[in-house]
Amino acid sequence: MKLRELFFPYDYRPEHNMALDGLRGWAVLLVLLGHSTNQGLSPWLEGTFLSRGKLGVYLFFIISAYLLDKQIIQVWQQGKGNLDYWRYYIGRRIMRIFPPFLLALITFRLMNESGYKVVISEWSQVWDHLALMRGDHIFWSIPTEFRYYLVSPLLLLLCLRLFKLRGAYTVRFFSAIILATLIINYFNELPRHSTLRYLGIFAIGTLIAAFETLYKESFEKAIRSSWLSNALTLAMGLFIGWGWAASNFSHSNVYIPVAILWGILLLGSFQEGVWRKFLSFHPFRFIGAISYSLYLFHIPVLMWVKSLGLSNGPALSIFFLLSIAAAALLHLLLERPALSLVTKKV
Repeated sequence: MKLRELFFPYDYRPEHNMALDGLRGWAVLLVLLGHSTNQGLSPWLEGTFLSRGKLGVYLFFIISAYLLDKQIIQVWQQGKGNLDYWRYYIGRRIMRIFPPFLLALITFRLMNESGYKVVISEWSQVWDHLALMRGDHIFWSIPTEFRYYLVSPLLLLLCLRLFKLRGAYTVRFFSAIILATLIINYFNELPRHSTLRYLGIFAIGTLIAAFETLYKESFEKAIRSSWLSNALTLAMGLFIGWGWAASNFSHSNVYIPVAILWGILLLGSFQEGVWRKFLSFHPFRFIGAISYSLYLFHIPVLMWVKSLGLSNGPALSIFFLLSIAAAALLHLLLERPALSLVTKKV
């Protein structure tokens, strides 16, 4: 197998949007740049859009919801949503998330034992995280996202049973979910790793999936339209300006505005032009392919590099090079083999 096929196994599919790989790459790059800035390795980025790591996590949520819910809608449209499919779906989600997650938790625990200031100070906390009962530091996003993998099929099943997945009703249903989460977050301070807290963000990704699958002609017209080009430019400008002006993207008030902007940028990845070409740049796509392991394991590398006492430039370069190399190896030696254990019955 060629090296390219190892990291880009779906390029042979005509429907595969390569730019989405690059968009996922930028999601994890924002996280890495944010954490390196917080640790003083890239002080020149402080206060800029590129130092807002939370924005990258929200983008992960939208991409995941879009890809998985698009697949679920298509499966039901084709009448293939049988028990074998759902076994495959759950098996893929488990083997995608938990083997690297477990190794990361053990790595953090051992680093803590060695004197590095990272989370997981007790072995019991490893189980707590695996059981999705807590989410410390970067691990907060894992239970948040995994629970949505279980919730979204139920929400779409409701749309199937109540509305036969008719476009207008499905769009209204998920729009109502977004509104409901706005109200719930306004009156309640939900836990950081609560899926309900971020449900509106996921729902934006699901709405895009519904738009593409249930309104195919309108979707094609939209991605060719000049208004999307203008909205894309506006979204980029707003993100850059907002990144300079705001210091905190953790408050629930920003979730939906951020998700809408990311949704526009996701839609823009389908439109021929500079943005699509930028995201399709192979290095960005490569980062996207290894993004999960890169997200999980960059903190131990960051803490070790920081302990070397190097100047900012060399330290940042070493941090990125080692993190990417480790993530690439883990992707090939752990992620891909784990996923291969789950086979789809034809």
